[in-house]
Amino acid sequence: MKRMKRFLYLCLFMIVLFALGACGKKSDITGEMTEQLKKQGEALLNQLYQMNDAQLAQVINDTEKGNQNQQAFVEGLKSFQSSKKTVGSLQGIDKTDVKLSDGSYVVKIKYTGDKRKSEMTLGFDIKTNNVTVFSITPKYSVAENMEKAALNTVLGMGTVFIILIFISFLISLFKYINIFENKLKTKAKEKPVIAVADSEKSGENLCDDLELAAVITAAIAEFSGNDASNLIVRSIKRVKR
Repeated sequence: MKRMKRFLYLCLFMIVLFALGACGKKSDITGEMTEQLKKQGEALLNQLYQMNDAQLAQVINDTEKGNQNQQAFVEGLKSFQSSKKTVGSLQGIDKTDVKLSDGSYVVKIKYTGDKRKSEMTLGFDIKTNNVTVFSITPKYSVAENMEKAALNTVLGMGTVFIILIFISFLISLFKYINIFENKLKTKAKEKPVIAVADSEKSGENLCDDLELAAVITAAIAEFSGNDASNLIVRSIKRVKR
């Protein structure tokens, strides 16, 4: 395990060392420099594939704790770890390119796994010689990309339809709100009608009582021979016989 880790760090150190030797030539890379970077980049890729999952996880953990300036290298190791199952075991290296881009030396290695092709990109800053780019990019076929695009489309449209159905359901409940409001309005209208009817009935009873009081007063005045204006009827009670 320690030998693998040391060899991995040695590969990275050699790449940085060759990049450092070319710092004086910012506009071009010599043929010898290109060949050395190619060899060290390919050696790094081969070393990564010789590690099992536990060893790779340990290297990632040690690198994170050991050097904070190699965060890009750590992210590249994690990218390799996550894509290893997708690409499969290394079958061969197809092509390796070295170029100078935006102040960094970039090594691109195209390789083939038993499941699909992939590409490793490794970049170094000219001034600091720190790893600025380290990524693994699996290559998917047109059919696989179309399948992913179709799946994303279906999921997106399905989500939209579900939301629209939910909104339609909420809108359908609005009619019950109107029904409830109409019931409240109907109850509010019925109460005054009942009150008016009661007042009308009480008014009719009051008129009947006044007429009856007038007739009784007149009869008493006639019977007693007194003036009806001098008589006051305070109450009238029906006698049960």
